[in-house]
Amino acid sequence: MITLSVDKGVSFTKAVLWDKRKIIKYLFNQALPKADKIIRVTPKIEFGSLAKGGLYLSGLKSAIVVSCGTGTAVVWARKNKPVVHLGGTGVGGGTLQGLGKLILKTDSVEKIFELAKKGKRIKVDLTVGDILGTGIGLLGPETTAANFGKLKSSKKADLAQALVNMVGEVIGMTACLAAGKTAEKKIVFCGMVATNKLMQKYISGVCQMFQLQAIFPKHGEFVTAIGAGIK
Repeated sequence: MITLSVDKGVSFTKAVLWDKRKIIKYLFNQALPKADKIIRVTPKIEFGSLAKGGLYLSGLKSAIVVSCGTGTAVVWARKNKPVVHLGGTGVGGGTLQGLGKLILKTDSVEKIFELAKKGKRIKVDLTVGDILGTGIGLLGPETTAANFGKLKSSKKADLAQALVNMVGEVIGMTACLAAGKTAEKKIVFCGMVATNKLMQKYISGVCQMFQLQAIFPKHGEFVTAIGAGIK
């Protein structure tokens, strides 16, 4: 039996084609093929699908799973146990688009990431080193003390990197604080926003401070569609 599991989000449609229990194709914003059965992600199954998809992609039996999309959702996933919604934040890809349009004159996340690769956020962000002259405790000198708190540069590349860093730090902090309610030490970050290498760097930096492991699985952008297709 050929099954198609579909996650239609605010910005993108992700779909996964299955032959029984084997994934045979990933579809991103493409025309949907015919299938014997179609499963669509609905609010009723969304968190459960996120949890199952995160465990499937990471190969773990339990973990914190984070959906980094337009906004950010955090769940506690455990095999054969009910999913627990731990919280989330409105900061995510939608924030990149909105603030990008305001301060960079583009709402293209791809363009924002490209600009950010060439920037120096320490010209925009106030760091621990700026205040103390050195690091303190677990905080290195380049750790952010205040996002956009320095603003010694108005270059688009520097502003873009500061914006990406701010979103990454908020996502990372939200996930780590949620994980603190559990005994989990591994956090699986999925969704379109989490596929970017620079974003991964900033999220991982926060996790390291909490001595937690950040995991960014391959095909993470399809996490909810994958989870919906798992029986």
